[in-house]
Amino acid sequence: LKSEYKKGVDVIFESVGGKMFDACTKNVAVGGIVVVIGMMSQYNGAGGDAGGWPASSHPGLNERLLWRGASASGFFLLHHASHYKSHLLELHRLHTSGVLKVAVDPREFVGIESASDAVEHLQSGQSAGKVVIRLASNVPNVAVDAKL
Repeated sequence: LKSEYKKGVDVIFESVGGKMFDACTKNVAVGGIVVVIGMMSQYNGAGGDAGGWPASSHPGLNERLLWRGASASGFFLLHHASHYKSHLLELHRLHTSGVLKVAVDPREFVGIESASDAVEHLQSGQSAGKVVIRLASNVPNVAVDAKL
């Protein structure tokens, strides 16, 4: 990140947690923001005091944010459920018109019985793009464009 964004990154949507969160906060720009939208790397050990996953520790986080005049903010999707329908309709419109491109992981999961394998693949850190489960083999496959 430092070689690509010499002044740091202005807005970061962070969904992995752990080492990735550290990398993001170390590379946020002066006045930037890290929006925490998940902690995928932490979900496998669910059960701690912090909302169902183990509490994490990030030494130096306060100092990094202060030094950069940056901030970190949480965005929990369920708090915005009343907006789902209108926003999903707009995302669908953008996707079908070709304005929005979606990267889909090339690994195939077919049938509801593959859901646990798909979640494991998603949480493994090996996925590239959206992980899709086709509910039946006779459903057309999504076009794969996994270039991130």
